[in-house]
Amino acid sequence: MPATFIRLLLGLIALSWLVGCEQPSEAPESSVRPVKLMTLDAPNASALRQFPARVEATTRSNLSFRMAGELLELNVSPGQRVSEGEVIARIDDRNVQSELDSARSRLALAKAMLERMRYTLDRGAVSQAQFDEAESEWRAARATFEQAQEQVTHTQLRAPYDGVIAQVPVDNRQIVQVQQTVAVIQQPGQLDVVFHLPEQIIQRMPRSNGKPVGDALAFEVRFGRSDTPYLAQLASYTTQASAQSLAYEITLTLPQPDDITLLDGMSANVRLDLTALQADATQPTWYFPAEAVSYAGDDPDQARVWRYNDQGRLEAVPVDVGPLTSNGLQVSGGLSAGDRIVAVGAHRLTTDIQVTPWVKERGL
Repeated sequence: MPATFIRLLLGLIALSWLVGCEQPSEAPESSVRPVKLMTLDAPNASALRQFPARVEATTRSNLSFRMAGELLELNVSPGQRVSEGEVIARIDDRNVQSELDSARSRLALAKAMLERMRYTLDRGAVSQAQFDEAESEWRAARATFEQAQEQVTHTQLRAPYDGVIAQVPVDNRQIVQVQQTVAVIQQPGQLDVVFHLPEQIIQRMPRSNGKPVGDALAFEVRFGRSDTPYLAQLASYTTQASAQSLAYEITLTLPQPDDITLLDGMSANVRLDLTALQADATQPTWYFPAEAVSYAGDDPDQARVWRYNDQGRLEAVPVDVGPLTSNGLQVSGGLSAGDRIVAVGAHRLTTDIQVTPWVKERGL
């Protein structure tokens, strides 16, 4: 019995040794590798940029009183057309009318005193100094009267030009304060389009006659969902960037179109063709992810991308790499619109690898 047990034990040890010496078979490597592809758009398509904008009236004024008071008349409503000089609103003028009457009385008294002084001066009854004092009092009274007259005119708010009332943010019988907006008036016929241009684009713009924003760009405006383009001209721009967006405010101007109704505050899109700002505007360029460009090969200084063909094979295309922008690496070379390029993992690819386009599964 012990001998049988020993022989069985030796047999198990030998079997374990043989199993341990056996090498595990390697899993066959997949012959087809999935790759993520990107399809090239038209050349320089990335040079066409769109920026959100808003419509503003070129001539727009916030009308307010120069003094506080109770609003007694409010003669306009939003959308109403007014003529130059038309009374828009009036505040209580009882106090200023009282001051005007008092100033008129003082002026009449000073004038009568001056006439008496002149009469007596001719007869030597008063001195020249007394006459000059009376004349000075008359001049002061006249200035006070004219100032009181002007104060009365300030109780009426008149339209500065022919236009349309855009807003009336107050109600009748309301106490309005100094410089509080009573009505907003706009002059139709010309519109402004305001948008913001990032500093990256401003830096690339050539200076024109010493100005940082010249005529190098053509501004094309679309309103709302309309596909109709309207050409606009540069009106003004700020030279200090916004602290939040690091962008500069650009104002364009254009006539009111006849085929569309545009009001203050409507949305718009400004389309810019930045091709003229590229180093070589005649050479087609695209913007690729950095992972789509590799430098391995016979010439480590020659950049390349991998183009996918219908046979499931890759071919290396030499390219010239430009600066890195927010849109990716600027790339130019022997590429065409419609080419499918490997977007990631370019440094791991070779020409003898067979690939298949990676399709994103639903839910991933």
